[in-house]
Amino acid sequence: MRTAMITHFGWSVFILLYHNKTRVSWAARFSVVGPSYPIITYVGDEVMLPAFFSPELNAQGFDIKWTTPKSSSPVLLYQNNSTINRIESYMGRTVFSRENLKYGNVSLIIRNVRVSDGDLYKCLVFSKQWEDEARINLIVEVLGSQPSISMISTQDQKTTLECSAEKWNPLPEITWRDMNGEDMTSQSTAATQEDAEGLLTVSSVIPVKKEFNVFACLVRSKAPKTDWPSRLTVYKLIVW
Repeated sequence: MRTAMITHFGWSVFILLYHNKTRVSWAARFSVVGPSYPIITYVGDEVMLPAFFSPELNAQGFDIKWTTPKSSSPVLLYQNNSTINRIESYMGRTVFSRENLKYGNVSLIIRNVRVSDGDLYKCLVFSKQWEDEARINLIVEVLGSQPSISMISTQDQKTTLECSAEKWNPLPEITWRDMNGEDMTSQSTAATQEDAEGLLTVSSVIPVKKEFNVFACLVRSKAPKTDWPSRLTVYKLIVW
């Protein structure tokens, strides 16, 4: 605490100033700021969905709600200085720090991440004067099996190649290239199946038209990760 004196036009005015490290929470307007890019994590990991006040305020007296489009109930609700998990699948797996609220930090931590956690999250903050929200896209990445290629001969003696890979998330891209590196994907047909865990099996079929060629099938995550290629040399036997 300190006292300041201002003299103006013969008047002496004493102003009492009080300084406290606690940030004010009564500002009429504020913004909730999150990352502009998706948060990428892996199954079983711990991930933080970062959200902060601008300007920095003490948010302990505000109502804070984390939601996803999958449910009408909030993932987490902070109200009347207490925290409640409303969705059963998140219970025991979320961390929300009341202490961090003093510094305008309203981030949510999710532990033991599941495939089903991948979603667009909203952090909504309400005060008596104002409200705002941040949106955070969480991608739960699963790099599945390496692609395998098998040869299939149809009854009309046409030959096709099938490239398949299991247990991916999210849906990966499949690319075919020939021995010259030319992209042949436009000639292929793709299919997808989802298992009970929410993981994807992808397959792509391409016809073989040349007597000799080398085909490469690449299954690529939509997040920037390493490609896993598989190659098969195709020989066509000509009987005279």
